[in-house]
Amino acid sequence: MFATNSMQTEFHSHYAATLAIALDNNICIETEKGKEDYRVALVGPNTYHRTVSPGVKMIALILDPETYEYGSIAKLGETGEVNRLEISSFLPLMERLWDLYYGNINDIQAWELQSDMLRSVYPFQKMEKNIDERILKIAHKIRSELPDSIRMRDIGKDFSISEDRLIRLFKENLGIPLRRYLLWVRTLAASKFLMEGMNITEAAHSAGFSDSAHFTRTFKENFGFVPSAFFGHLKSVEVRFCESENKVF
Repeated sequence: MFATNSMQTEFHSHYAATLAIALDNNICIETEKGKEDYRVALVGPNTYHRTVSPGVKMIALILDPETYEYGSIAKLGETGEVNRLEISSFLPLMERLWDLYYGNINDIQAWELQSDMLRSVYPFQKMEKNIDERILKIAHKIRSELPDSIRMRDIGKDFSISEDRLIRLFKENLGIPLRRYLLWVRTLAASKFLMEGMNITEAAHSAGFSDSAHFTRTFKENFGFVPSAFFGHLKSVEVRFCESENKVF
């Protein structure tokens, strides 16, 4: 979750969904279909877009599609689409959103706020999703074993699946190619290392990237910013990781 008044990205797409709330003016989001102004937007996973809103005070919550929280609102966040939401549902939160923008809330309050933001999209309910048990275990293996080197051929052998079938099943079940999923998990890990005080080279290597350039390129492809905009002495936004133990799997 981040607060900024300098949101101006290049065209990009990422595995995550984004809930964006403008605090005063509208946010301008451009897709291949053209530009639209939004007071509140839910950008679905894998949506090719850019945000051009310099000077607009806003809050953005990045959502991992695997979480229970995103599962509960998934019907309103279609993959590849920017979904318009009514600001009226979020007006009761506005005072706390301004507090977040100015850095006047602690981590517990931030966690409670992001939960209320999501409940303002749609009341929580458990998402019905039937995922191949082998794919669930493979995804867990990837998250738990990084930054160790993971080879798809070896993963397939562990779960009695050929490499070709593993790649196909993973995309069918989770909606993202396995190689891209690996990069996404590494990007999150490196970001957390940066927040813990590592420099970009240390964070990149600790998360399993070949070098800092590879991490920087991957981060920019996912978020539209270079990592220094979020971390280190050049950062222009405040970042909080709002994590849940309740994964979809």
